[in-house]
Amino acid sequence: MDVEGKCCLIHTIGGLIFGYFANYVYTLGLGFFSGLATLIFIFIGSVIFGHISARILGENSIDQKQWFGCGVLPFFLVAILVWILKYNGVI
Repeated sequence: MDVEGKCCLIHTIGGLIFGYFANYVYTLGLGFFSGLATLIFIFIGSVIFGHISARILGENSIDQKQWFGCGVLPFFLVAILVWILKYNGVI
C-alpha cells in the first residue's frame, strides 16, 4: 500500500472514532454552541490524527496538499457521517 493509502486509512479510522464521540459532545447541552463545539472537537481530532500519521509514515513523507486530500477530507466525511448516524440512532 502506498503512503497516501496508509494516510487515508489512518484518518478514516480516526474519523470513525471522533465521529462516534462527537455525538456526546453535541448532546452535552451547550445550547447554541453545541454544533460549534462539535466541529471544533472534530477539527482537533483531524489535527491529532495528522500528527499520528506523520509519526507513523515519517515527517516528510507527504506534503500539505497530499495530507489535505488523503487525510483531512476522508476524516471529515467519515466523522460527519458517523456523527449523523449516531445522532439519529442508526448505530
